Amino acid sequence: MAKKMKPADAATVRGVAASDLKRVVKDINRHKENASENSGLAGQATKQAIEQYGLDRKALTFVVGLSRNETAKQQGTLRGVLDYADKLGMFDWIDMFDDMIPTLERIVQRARDREGATEKGDPVVQGMLGTQAPSTH
Repeated sequence: MAKKMKPADAATVRGVAASDLKRVVKDINRHKENASENSGLAGQATKQAIEQYGLDRKALTFVVGLSRNETAKQQGTLRGVLDYADKLGMFDWIDMFDDMIPTLERIVQRARDREGATEKGDPVVQGMLGTQAPSTH
């Protein structure tokens, strides 16, 4: 059986008290000001890094955003970027990436080393990859 509704009391009908509303608005604005200040500081840090190290703004901003994600999300996004760029022919002019070949080789070698360690049952690597050692029993 449904409960009978009680008549609204005066506080509910009038809503929030003016003093409470003023406090809430002040609190929200304080947080927004802090966010704005922090956003400005982040922008300054980005600009300084770009100027000091000659970084690409879009790449830096992309990686900074990606760094806030969990590992699985990072890997999925990076995997997609590489796959899509390859399929769109963005690696066809490989001479533009000549200076990146050592980096790409290191990435591939680390992956091969992990695969080899996993196949050999290395517990440290298996722990990092979330896999289990083959059973010897």
